[in-house]
Amino acid sequence: MVAVAMVVTATCCGIRVRADDGGITEVPRIPELWPVHERLAQRVTSSGLPAPVLDPEQPGNIDQRLPATSTRSVASQSGTVLDPNQVGNLDLRLQEAQRRLVELEGKAEPLPLVKLSGFLQLDDGLFSQPFASQKRIGDVYDGVSFRRARLAAVGKLTDFTNFSIEMDFATAGRPSFMDVWGEQEQIPFFGTIRIGQFRQPGTMDGWTSIRHLEFLERNAVFQAFDPFRRPGIMAYAMSEDERTSWAYSVYATGLTFWNGTETLYSSIGDNRNGAQIGDNGGVAFASRVTHLLHYDELAEGRYLLHVGGGFHYAATGGIGSTGAFAKTFRSAFFPEFFVGDQTGIGLTGAGTPVVMDTGRILANGFSLTHLELAGNAGRFHFQSEVMLEGVDQFGGPTIYQPGAYAQCGWMLTGESIGYLKQAGVLDYNVVPYTPFFGTGRTGRIGGWGAWEVAFRWSYVDLSGTNLNPANQISNVEAPPPSPNAGVYNASTVGLNWWWNRFTRVQFNWIRPMPNYIGYGPAPFDIFATRFQVEF
Repeated sequence: MVAVAMVVTATCCGIRVRADDGGITEVPRIPELWPVHERLAQRVTSSGLPAPVLDPEQPGNIDQRLPATSTRSVASQSGTVLDPNQVGNLDLRLQEAQRRLVELEGKAEPLPLVKLSGFLQLDDGLFSQPFASQKRIGDVYDGVSFRRARLAAVGKLTDFTNFSIEMDFATAGRPSFMDVWGEQEQIPFFGTIRIGQFRQPGTMDGWTSIRHLEFLERNAVFQAFDPFRRPGIMAYAMSEDERTSWAYSVYATGLTFWNGTETLYSSIGDNRNGAQIGDNGGVAFASRVTHLLHYDELAEGRYLLHVGGGFHYAATGGIGSTGAFAKTFRSAFFPEFFVGDQTGIGLTGAGTPVVMDTGRILANGFSLTHLELAGNAGRFHFQSEVMLEGVDQFGGPTIYQPGAYAQCGWMLTGESIGYLKQAGVLDYNVVPYTPFFGTGRTGRIGGWGAWEVAFRWSYVDLSGTNLNPANQISNVEAPPPSPNAGVYNASTVGLNWWWNRFTRVQFNWIRPMPNYIGYGPAPFDIFATRFQVEF
């Protein structure tokens, strides 16, 4: 028997196999199988045969000089811009920067290494309200505003010490604290330890980067239940086979701020000043675990099935049962799009009101339990979570508030959504097979980018069953009133267009359908568009 050597090459048309006898066989390059072609070429190489020549213009081709890392993800391999504040991503971003520096100058930058990252999101929204909606929550104004405009300095101080200082110039305070933290990697038993202000290990949607959401805003259940970004300390790690990830933290749950008129205390929502004030309580524990039941290594996550869950417990901070610093719980949320900055709980700067509000409830603490299910099947993907929040009110039974959402999408142009193993989330960003560009005034459009259609349904129950009326200390009449209890349903149809890996345009038609206790249904429509650039 005579051994036949082969040379495997990835070309623009397919995988080309050439034997020593001169025969050439080419497997056609089908868009949906591009990742498979590249992995096939790599596997042949690992068997000892000559290295394939990979077409650098095709998605999924990895520069072999990129250092190996246990946190490698689909997004990093396909060239997607990674959010450096998402767990496991900073090393990948810096490795890419070092690789480019070596290509340009022939040498790597020494430590400490500091890089600039950022993004902007410009939103435009039109609100269509029937009389029932206007009477209950007030007239919602149309408008244009910068939803976010963030700059971050991220980097490595040593081989195992990382940091981030990210500020937002489109929120109250201008600028305001976002992800400001330092972390130490490779700690025995703990993995990586992060200290500062960051997104706590909560829901799957909460840990999905705001740069790479499938819709313009996270779902209403997240807004209502997830404490989100708070100062604290967190440990996170991943199993050797990269199938299981976990994270847990201890953080300050209370948030006190001045809205220009009065001091407000909140236990849910984004902390923008990195501060928590209170003599009693205000400490919380959060945890999250995810597992990949199936992950197609050959296709680099184009086919996968994800499960996960988490638990929060928070002791409310504050003093006594009266005043701005009373030990209270409050859950309130805006529709799944709003114009203007959230200057406080109630209205945005442009007048978009919260659509549902428990008001301030005297409570010792609250808990949040959630379960996740998500998957990729080629160009189709889905994600869903169910949540149950329990509020430990003063002198009464626990108030249970359920919520859930489900969303799915279909890539019209054949690409697939990425998956970040360390974070345990789908990464709703892609590198288009054909980036959108033109060929001059007398030319034509050279590519149409990547296109996706998506759908989401959200459900939140803030009807306040078992609430002791003596614990309800909010009393704002309207519009909108506080409390403003009821059941919220909303549907969203989305259309996403990626020009390239840095730029996208999104359109959402949102149909909020709140049903208020003692008032009835008050649905309305939102037509919203976003332009986003990141680097």
